[in-house]
Order: sequence, then C-alpha cells, then structure tokens
Amino acid sequence: MLGSWTIDPCPPHEARALAEALGVSEVTASVLARRGYGDPEAARTFLEGALPGHDPFLLGDMAVACETIRAAVAPGKRICVHGDYDVDGICATTLAVMAFRELGAEVEWHLPSRFDEGYGVSAATLDRLAAEGCGLVVTVDCGITAVAEVAAAKANGLEVVVTDHHRPGETLPDCPIVATRPSGYPFPELCGTGVVYKLAQALLGADAPFLDRHLDLVALATIADVVPLVDENRALAIAGLRALQSTQKRGLQALMRTAGVDAAAVDAGAVGFRLAPRINAAGRLGHPRAALELLLTDDVDDARRLAAELETLNRDRQMVEERIRRDAIAQIESWPEPWRRRKGYVVASADWHEGVIGIVASRLVERYNRPVVLIAGGEDAWKGSGRSTTSFDLHGALSACSEYLERFGGHRAAAGLSIRPERVEEFAAAFAAHAEQTLGEEDLTPLTRIDAIVPASALTLELAAELERMAPFGLGNPAVTLLASGCELTDLSTVGEGKHLRFRVRQGGRDGGSAIGFGQGGQLDRLRRIGRYDIAFRLQENHWNGTVAPELVVKRVFDEDERMEELRARLAAQWKGEAPRTPEAEAIFAELELEPGTAAKRSLLESPTFRALLAREEPPLAAAA
Repeated sequence: MLGSWTIDPCPPHEARALAEALGVSEVTASVLARRGYGDPEAARTFLEGALPGHDPFLLGDMAVACETIRAAVAPGKRICVHGDYDVDGICATTLAVMAFRELGAEVEWHLPSRFDEGYGVSAATLDRLAAEGCGLVVTVDCGITAVAEVAAAKANGLEVVVTDHHRPGETLPDCPIVATRPSGYPFPELCGTGVVYKLAQALLGADAPFLDRHLDLVALATIADVVPLVDENRALAIAGLRALQSTQKRGLQALMRTAGVDAAAVDAGAVGFRLAPRINAAGRLGHPRAALELLLTDDVDDARRLAAELETLNRDRQMVEERIRRDAIAQIESWPEPWRRRKGYVVASADWHEGVIGIVASRLVERYNRPVVLIAGGEDAWKGSGRSTTSFDLHGALSACSEYLERFGGHRAAAGLSIRPERVEEFAAAFAAHAEQTLGEEDLTPLTRIDAIVPASALTLELAAELERMAPFGLGNPAVTLLASGCELTDLSTVGEGKHLRFRVRQGGRDGGSAIGFGQGGQLDRLRRIGRYDIAFRLQENHWNGTVAPELVVKRVFDEDERMEELRARLAAQWKGEAPRTPEAEAIFAELELEPGTAAKRSLLESPTFRALLAREEPPLAAAA
C-alpha cells in the first residue's frame, strides 16, 4: 500500500440533518461536518463566504498607525512603502501605494533585491531614505523583527510604521505596529496584503469604493502566500477572484493573457500555478521591480512589455528549478543510510541559485514527506529556504537550532535563513535531531485524509457542482478528497508520454466513470494486477468535445484496505445470521429495511450507514465473545 488513508467519524443522523437544513446531498453534508461545519448556520456562513466585518481597529496599533500616516500626509511629507520581493510583498506594496495616493500623499516605494539586501528591512536602506528627505516609512509584509533597524531610523529622524503578518521576535520594534501577532484581532491568519487591506479600510472607511476596486490584489496575494483559506481569508479570496475576473488593471489583464488564463474562469488554481509564479519570477531571478511596475501601470503597451518580461523570467526559473531539483535528489540518494533515515533533511550546494530553492524544497517535501531546508552558496553567508509538513513547526525548529544560524524568519510552514558555510553540517545534524524528537514514524508515512466514502453511483455532475461550492481550496480548506472502495480498474493506459495514468472505475458491477492520475504513469504495471483497490480522488467536471462528464482526479490508489474487507465480512456474516447481532447491528438492519435472512434491498457498500461505519477507526460491530 502506498501510504494510508484516514477519515474522521461523522454520525449518519448528523449528516442527514445537515443535508436537510442546507438542501445538499448527504455526501456534501458529511464533508462539511467533518471539517467543523456541522452546525447548519456555521455551514451556511462558510458556503456563502461573506466578509465577516472584523473591525480593522482591533488589528495591533491601527489607530496610532492611521494618525501617524495622516500626520505625514497633511504637510506633504514624503512617504516610502517598503515591501518584499514575493507575490504578497509586491501586492501589499502596490495596494499601500494606491491607498496613500488616494489620501493625496506623496508616495514612493522600495522593494529589496533578494541578492543584494536579502529579506526584510535593512539599516542601509533606512539610512538612505532618511538622507534623501523621506519623512515616513511604512513597511508591508516585513519589519516585525527589525528592532535595531527601526531604532536607528528613529535616531535619524525617520518615522516608521510596521505592517506585517510574520512571527515577531521576543522584542518588538519601537513604533506603531499593525500586525496579526501580537494583536487582539479575531482572525490572525491574514497575509501581508490582507493586513494592508485592513489598514486601507481604517484609513478610507469600510464603505470606500477603493476597497472593492483592489480586491483582485488581495485575492492574488492571499492565495499565493498559502495562508489558511478560512474565515476572512476565504471571504477575501472569493470576492477577490470575482474582482479578478473583471479587473481593470492593465497589468493583470496582460499577465492573464500571457499566462493563458481565461479571465472569466480564473480560480485559485490559475492564481497559484499560473499567475503567482510569473510575479514571483521577477524577485527570484532578478529584481521584483518589473512585477510591481506591472501591477501599477495604466499603460497598455507597458503592461504588455512587462508581462512578456515576466514570462521569459518564469521560463528561466523553471529550467533552473529543474536542474536544482535533480541535483538535490541525486545528493540525497547518495547519502549514507543513517543520513537517509533522518526525519528532517538539510541539502546544500555552492552552485545553486538562491532564488528558487524554496520551490525545490516544496517538491522535496512532497517526495520524501519530511521537512526540508535547501541552502544555496554565496560570496559570504549562504541563504537557505525551508518548507515543512503539516505536523512539523519549521519556524520552531529553526529557533531551536538558531545557534548555528546568522538569521532566520518565517512561519510554521515556510521559513528562510542565512548561515555561514562552515556551519551547514552542524546545522543539518541539529535540524535532524530536532525532527527526530518531534516527529514519529507515522508522521513520515503519507497519510491521505478522506472527506467522505462514496459509492460509484454517487459520482455525478450534481455532486461535483455541490462540492465546488466549498472552493476556493488551499491551506486550511483543501480540495475535497473522496474515496471509492473495493474498485476494479479497467482500460488502464498512460498518456502524456507515459507521465499520467488513465483508467475507468468499476464498483459492484457499476461503471464509476473515467479517472486521471497526473504524474502516476509509473504505477501502470502495479495496477494492472487483478484485484480491488481503494481510490482517493477529487471529483470534477471534465469538458471535452462539447460534452461534460464527471471525472475522478486521482490522488492515490491504495490496495484495498484490510479494515474495510474485515468490516464487510463481519457485516455479511451478521447479515446472514451467522453471528450474533449487536444492538447497533440491529439498528443498521432496521434502517436498511432488511429482515434477517432476506435479500438486501440496497447494496451493502452503498448504504449510508455502512459508509459511516467505515469512517470509524474501530468498527463498532465487535464479534461476540
């Protein structure tokens, strides 16, 4: 079996009641209940995705920050927005520049180069801005750890307001701070652009037309920065995707054309896999200036030129990324066995490009199912970028190993660092030791979380449309994963030069439709064996040659789970009267309208109660002593 799957319990009566209250299928209701939306009102609020109306003035020092900004705007002081070089930092900079212009401010911007300045606020940059007569610097998506830098800026007469969403250190900068932590704000998971959106809301008023006009930037950043797509983030992403479909920004229009994205159908997938990588490419391989200018421009020709520039940079990024990925895998595969068994990997090379190591780290986490830090060489301190699994706090791990690092920052799932080359090996050992203490063997086994077990007969276009109401999907709200059990696979073949797997699903003699497994072509021979399999998949509409049909987008194909086979056999025995029936078994037969010894009116596998029993870690039908 390739990994394993798990599912949380969901009592059938709860799913039925929720389905009736919402007017949805029991499958959709059980998914909502398993994700914590068992209360009809909570589920309805989630599906509607309306903005929750959280008060922006609860976010850190919002009132003081607004006073400071207005006090700078009134006499015409120069304001500089200091951002970051990723999608969130670039969108936050764009939004802040536009908001301050809306107030009538004289505003400029600064984005650091990944290669010259590195992440965050540098003292040299603040010194330069002070010398050039800037009166106020507003940081976006950075600055929460810039304690010394802010102190030096204030000594030079430069005021600073910090807006950020990253984890703070033990000491905070001595200036107004609008940040998700520390804060009394009810939803601390906003991205950097989301924080700036709340700042604009406080400065301009909750009903300002400006806010609706620029929700496209907020959605772009929220999805790209992989923050949890729940609560306010979900609402901002939904509203922002609608705004993106009709955006008036010349740069976004040009970017969608270049990336081959249909504006009328843009979704979270298009943002995460097509638009965001192109914006990020500027900061990864060069300077993020081109991406910011693209978002700010009103000129069609400039937008076309800048989008083409990002397209070229993105192609270059893909080639560099693939070379590093192959190199990193080869390095890991060559390690001695004790290193291979480590629960956290640190991989380094003096020849790698620091701009793309974060992406490659993500690929390696998927491949090895453990936290990974990649480190690229440089002239002085080397730069590292890490990505984590859901069960491992990467920022906490770097904090535990901080004696080996020059600098680090980030959050639970992703973080960056700088390190002296002579300390890389020590850091790798310390990181692995921390992972050993934190992770169990079960944490290294790929575990697929199932949202609902469904029969083949339920895989309809109507169900696909219902589940799509839970989009946009991402961290905190992953795409719905269904499981069809005991299936036969037919018409097996590969497509896409052998990369992808295609087949049809049959269950209990019924056709369950067409399935596609992207990147799973290598499993063809394994799955040609005669037998039954459990298939974990996402149900979607497939449009082809003018027809629309349900399609299973396969995540994993498991050998049939022994738990299910055991439960099926025990139920069958009780069905035939060959074993004593527990009170719960009697309730099952009553619900299915079955008499002992009579033929089933419905397939055992397709009954809601049977699927509910399969959702439990311990089958309730214990054999009699």
